This record gives sequence, C-alpha cells and structure tokens, in this order.
Amino acid sequence: MTPASDPACVTGFDRWTPELRRAVMVARPEFFTWSAEEQLRYRVNLPNDDREAILSALLREHGERRRVARARLESRGRVPLDLQNRVNEWLQPLQGIGEDTFSLNEHFAEGSSILDFATLLDYDRNDHAFQQDANQREFEGYVAEPYTGSLHGTWARVLVDGRLCYLTLTMASWHLYGSMEEAANAEIEVRIPHRHVRGPEDGKRDESGSVRWDMRVDAGGQEALLGELKHRVWEEQSRRRSELGRIFCEQRRHVCFLDDHPWEDQRPDERNLLVVFSDPEALAAVRFATFLNDCRRMGRPLAGLRALEAREAERMREFVAAQHEDLLRNFDPGVVPLRRKYKVMIRPDALRDLEDDGLL
Repeated sequence: MTPASDPACVTGFDRWTPELRRAVMVARPEFFTWSAEEQLRYRVNLPNDDREAILSALLREHGERRRVARARLESRGRVPLDLQNRVNEWLQPLQGIGEDTFSLNEHFAEGSSILDFATLLDYDRNDHAFQQDANQREFEGYVAEPYTGSLHGTWARVLVDGRLCYLTLTMASWHLYGSMEEAANAEIEVRIPHRHVRGPEDGKRDESGSVRWDMRVDAGGQEALLGELKHRVWEEQSRRRSELGRIFCEQRRHVCFLDDHPWEDQRPDERNLLVVFSDPEALAAVRFATFLNDCRRMGRPLAGLRALEAREAERMREFVAAQHEDLLRNFDPGVVPLRRKYKVMIRPDALRDLEDDGLL
C-alpha cells in the first residue's frame, strides 16, 4: 500500500470546521469535485496564493478586520504570535494528514511532499543524504557522516483533541548534544566570566543595505584562552555526539521519549511535545498517517532520558574542568591558530523580523 492510498491519509474531513469548509469553497470550489487522492496532494502542496485566499476567508469567518492585508502579512510571517497560533490551528486540518492531521514544518524539493515517504525513517534518510551531498559540494575535503539518525530540532504539527500541538522531533544523540552544550556553557562561564560587547563595525550597512553583526567577547584579558577552550569543547561535543549516535544504533533500543512540557518559557496557551528517538529503527516504526499512536507504542518513561542527560552533562563538566586546567598550565596566547573567520551580515528584511520579535 502506497502512502497516498493509505486510508489513514485520506480521511480527516470530520475534523474540518464549518468555517474551514466555507473558506475552501470560496477560494477553490472545485476542490470538492476532485478525487480523494487529488484532494490530498493539493492539501500537502497547498499553493501559496490559495493558502492566502483561504486564510483571508477564514479571517472574515472569525470576525477579523483587514482580512486581506492580514492574510498577506501572515504569508510573510509578520503577524503577532497569538494570531499566528490561531491561524496554524485553523489550517491544520487542511494541511495535515492521517489520524493526527500531521504535517512537517519543513520544505520539500519541488514536486515532492510528505506523501513520498512511508515512514519517518524514509524521510530522515533522504534528508541526511541531501545534507551530506550539499556539504560535500560546499566544503572542500568534507567527509560524509555515516547515517545514525539525522533528526534534530525538526518541527512538525498535529491536532490533539482538536487543539494544535507543536512537535519537535530529534534523535537522542542530538538531544544529548544540547545537554552537553548547556552544561559546558555554564561551566565555562563560572571559570572564565565573559560577556559580549559591540565591536567597531557593528550596525554598519553595506551597499545592499545589509547590516554588519560585530559582537565580540570581553573576558577580562582572557579572550584567547577562552577561545581555545571553547574550540576544544566544541570538538569534543561533536565527537561525543557522533559516538553516541553509533552506540545507540548498535544498542537498537527501538524506543522514544515524549515530553509534553519541554520548554520552561513556553506560553501557557501553547501546546508543545518533544519526541526523542533512540535510533533509526525507532524511526522505521513511525508512519506519518498514525504518528502519535506509533510513538506512544514505543514510548518509555522520561526518567530514562533524564538519566542520560545528567550523565552527559556531568561528563562535559569534567571535560571542561580538565581542559581549563591544562590551558592554565600550558596555553601560550602568542600562538594564534589558523581558523577561518566569518563576517556576519543581516539582510534588511531579516533585521526587521528580529526587531518585530523583540530580539533587537
């Protein structure tokens, strides 16, 4: 059975609100004359103009003013977060598939869609191969990484009891990389207090209007030592992340962990679910049409994940301590390693987005 012919993929109209039905009728009335497969392929590859027209009709249905202008702004990601969350919930039954109205918040190649992948493993393998090919083309001498599960910070959406829920999908090795980063940053800050200050080029514009981002580290004269320590820590984190990926593949635990309150700063009216997969075999058991049920079937208590987080965090703190002590004894600030430096420029439209989001 192909993904497109899977009954779980082509059902779900019972979750459409009357407002959504009327909005689709206004924007694309012929939709209701198409076959189930034609409808499904249209929904997962919803054209931008149609999405904007459907949203405009939905905004009218929900009593919003300036509906055409707001729909256009939403298509550019420029509406308030509370409205964006409501829009996402209104549209999810249209754009999602299967019993959870699941959708990946990721871009697909032209002519491709979620329907081309039977399982989460199929999607992840394809994405890994694409990323490795891109890296080999862009970086001379790049050695492709073996596949041990590539998901990290992949966003998706589902409906749970009619309410929108944001998912974050990640492999255990990548999740633990985050634990290592957090522990290392805290330990480094204790050992070498530092802050970021504006450099002389910060805020300057080039001929295209892009803005220079020039933030520099002030570590009270220990900037070179701090830079070397951070470099060693980054290399160890990358090495350990790869090692954990191989270990989990060999263990073949075939489990996942589900955390329904993963972020301390998440909005009280916003639902989030972090799904952490042990290894590729776990991904093979997850179909997009039955996503949550497949995950719950192999779910394990969060205590197991917390134990792994604590272990890797402690290991990283010990590594930082050992490297810092070594540098205090042996570091020569006069020896400057040859490392590539990057100049960061921010496009004007991206700068506006940062300002609108309160990040600048």
